[in-house]
Amino acid sequence: MQHNSDLTRYDSTTIALHWLTAALVLLLWLMAQSEALLPREWRHGMWSIHIAAGVGLILVYGVRVRWRVSSGRRLPSINTGVLRIAEQAVHWLLYAVLAVTLVLGVVNVAARGWDLFGLVQIPSFAADDRALRRSINGWHELAANALICLAAFHAVAALWHHYAYKDGVLKRIWFTSGGMSASQRPPGGH
Repeated sequence: MQHNSDLTRYDSTTIALHWLTAALVLLLWLMAQSEALLPREWRHGMWSIHIAAGVGLILVYGVRVRWRVSSGRRLPSINTGVLRIAEQAVHWLLYAVLAVTLVLGVVNVAARGWDLFGLVQIPSFAADDRALRRSINGWHELAANALICLAAFHAVAALWHHYAYKDGVLKRIWFTSGGMSASQRPPGGH
């Protein structure tokens, strides 16, 4: 038997992938923003961690897209009219801008080349072209900043819905404590 809460919440895999994506995006962005705060001798290691976490995010993104297309629960929109169109546009933009950021990150690493933790040597395709490397890095930074701005807008909209409209939108994508509250249980059910 499927409970009412099952119909108003995303499945646990979708929820986990959503928050894992958000955490990795924020971690990667904060790492890039804080490079100048680190001592020089730590920066190479930090960028190796950044690259490894970026590869992790690529894998999570791939699983997330596959899950969304094949198995993830789809919920009806809480919004109508223009707000529904805006909601869908922001969601598709988040997926698209994240994909562009990830592709540019891979191209950035390939253009620069890298010695990843002393274990893997990534060759550079643009070792002698500093202008090209700087340009690719600039595009990657721009995409990452656009992604953070879009994600922040998405988060503020979710919080606005949750606290101003009190429509339960945040509960749809939040982790549960395991059980249903009395108001969620079907009448006479267990």
